[in-house]
Amino acid sequence: MKFQIAKSKLFEFLNIVLGAVPTKSALPILGNVLIEARDSGIMFAATNLEISISTVLDTKIDEPGSLTVPAKTLTDIIRELPETEITVATDKNRLTLLTKTGEFKISGIPADEFPRIPEYSTAKEIRIPADDFVNMVRKTSFAVSQDESRPALNGVLWQTSGDKMVMVATDGHRLAKIAIDNTKLRGIADDLIVPPKALNAVDKLISEDEKEIGVVFGDKNIMFRVGPSVISSKLFEGPYPNFDQVIPLDNDKRLVIQKDELMAAVRRVSILSNSLTHQVKLSIGKNKVILSAANVDLGGEAKEELACEYKHEKMDLGYNATYIEEILRQMESDEVVFELSSPVSAGIVYAADRTEDYLCLIMPLRLAD
Repeated sequence: MKFQIAKSKLFEFLNIVLGAVPTKSALPILGNVLIEARDSGIMFAATNLEISISTVLDTKIDEPGSLTVPAKTLTDIIRELPETEITVATDKNRLTLLTKTGEFKISGIPADEFPRIPEYSTAKEIRIPADDFVNMVRKTSFAVSQDESRPALNGVLWQTSGDKMVMVATDGHRLAKIAIDNTKLRGIADDLIVPPKALNAVDKLISEDEKEIGVVFGDKNIMFRVGPSVISSKLFEGPYPNFDQVIPLDNDKRLVIQKDELMAAVRRVSILSNSLTHQVKLSIGKNKVILSAANVDLGGEAKEELACEYKHEKMDLGYNATYIEEILRQMESDEVVFELSSPVSAGIVYAADRTEDYLCLIMPLRLAD
């Protein structure tokens, strides 16, 4: 294998696939990146066996060939090089990087020992709007559970069969749900539970110029194509919990508040919250809400009052400050609405302007006496 490539271009394409390289693995080769020079250009690929990312740089090559080399070592070297033309060549199982002023050699593992990278079938591809996909991923993936005892909740539910395309994520403490009109995927696939790592990898690759992305649905896997890059991922096995059952329909108390003011106040007050629960108390009264927190270990207390629209009986609620912040960050409006029922019931949060079909659910914490 032999080819010439600019340092910046090599670094750019290596970074595309690094997201699939595991930080730790019992199989040393999974820490490697596959580089394959072929007639169509140079392919870079990486996998952790759950997700794989590959991309092809369309460029001239001098000699075809392939090798896998340690991804971190190679990336570290390229990062430190000045902008220059690099000659990349292999001799048996060693990769050489040659510049005008230096030479770097890395031992690798033969490419035929690398796990097979799934092939993308353009014949089965469906194109969907990139903006819609990115918006849905960003507004749900933050709520995915990290508890591996409930694997279905470790993924984002993607429903594609109805008139609306829906994405849902929950960890049992908060839930995020977004729906958009479904014009292209209806009936193509059943409900899917997609690992957030795959969805976020797609999000990372979509540029402002990217109008559409490709999707190929498999029985137990899903593939995405963004420009010259392909992300392939296994799907989590279901079933996913019936999320509609936990979204309350009778929350009759409505609080409207300025989003940025609330988010900033929560951030300030939570500095003195309990380090384990991050609990912030919301004491809601007529057209005002008092945020407070206490940290016994620090001997600290915080309190701040905000104006709001609220015309119901007084109520004291406890919420995890981090969860409130993450939810508010997704709302694209000046004001947000909290629909509430009681201090022990789930609250619904959505943008006051309702320009999209998006809501979040947040469970309260039990207030300390």
